[in-house]
Amino acid sequence: MPRDAAEKPMTKKYRVAQCYTGPVGRSAIRRLAGHPQLELVGVLVHYPEKVGLDSGELAGGKPNGIMTVGSLDEIIALKPDAINWSGSVYDIDAYAKILEAGINLYNGIGAYFLEGQPEEAKLKGAALKGNASLCAGGNIPGLVADVLPLFLSGYTGEISQIRCWQRNDMESGPSAPQIKMLGIGEPPGEGPYQKYIDAGWTRTMAQSSRMIAAGLGIEWEGIALERVEYAVAKEDRVLPGSGLEIKKGTAEGIRWTLAARAGGREFYRLVNEQSTALNSGPDWRQNYEDPAWRVEIDGDPPIVCSFGWPGGTDPGAACHALNAARAVNVLPRLIEAPAGALSVLDFPAPYAFGLAKG
Repeated sequence: MPRDAAEKPMTKKYRVAQCYTGPVGRSAIRRLAGHPQLELVGVLVHYPEKVGLDSGELAGGKPNGIMTVGSLDEIIALKPDAINWSGSVYDIDAYAKILEAGINLYNGIGAYFLEGQPEEAKLKGAALKGNASLCAGGNIPGLVADVLPLFLSGYTGEISQIRCWQRNDMESGPSAPQIKMLGIGEPPGEGPYQKYIDAGWTRTMAQSSRMIAAGLGIEWEGIALERVEYAVAKEDRVLPGSGLEIKKGTAEGIRWTLAARAGGREFYRLVNEQSTALNSGPDWRQNYEDPAWRVEIDGDPPIVCSFGWPGGTDPGAACHALNAARAVNVLPRLIEAPAGALSVLDFPAPYAFGLAKG
């Protein structure tokens, strides 16, 4: 696949396949329509009833003539330059198969920073064998947890600590199982997946904090889940986006606080708040004008950066669109990256080339 940007001018179109059609995948399909650099050539779906449909219509856009398929082998046979993976599970075997086939991979779940991880050898070996590259990200991990702090670090120095906050609204989210898996709608601390989710956030934030430590050139020493807090529903309610029922006394919001050490001190602190209601308490998100993301850096000079939506924006839809836009904008840089690249540290940051309105 293309490795030399000089041989592949920015006006040349790269062939892209989209794997799966959840909210982020559908948004990516719509964004690829008429894209100046990227051409959609295939779409993989989970469910048999979705096979053989026009992917443009399935994504809520105009017909595009790209019919959906039901197997990864069919996608690989198309020999795209890159795949945008928007699956719901972390599938190391599938990623290795894609990379070994010489197809660059952007992944929305897992493999955010592989250095020191158990799967590093397998995925790095697959990338080098296929002369391909891998990158993963989203809004968290990604954006607030690693990409934005790293970007901001370029505008300061003498950094002693980085603090990050996410306040994610899930009220309008379309997937009841995904919301419930976090522990929403369950008695506080008693959800069947709670230990798994706590460990999952710790594992992924470890990757984000390791990436920042690597970017800053300091030795990462570990991360700990400091506490988990719950906002309790005061009355029975049903979420409008997913239909999930939240009973009085169950969790309507959960907040994880994690801290990582490097260079002999705590250098990184992250607060991840996932909620389905505003004003659940005095220290919970009060309104949609409160920024969804915030980063503070103690440095010279100190930096504070807030990132969010203007008033009136549907936060759930905007978050899906943000993740899709990041994936689509990364793809050209990923395709042009050196073989074996495994994170955003390995190639230039994405930008929305050719996507400004005339």
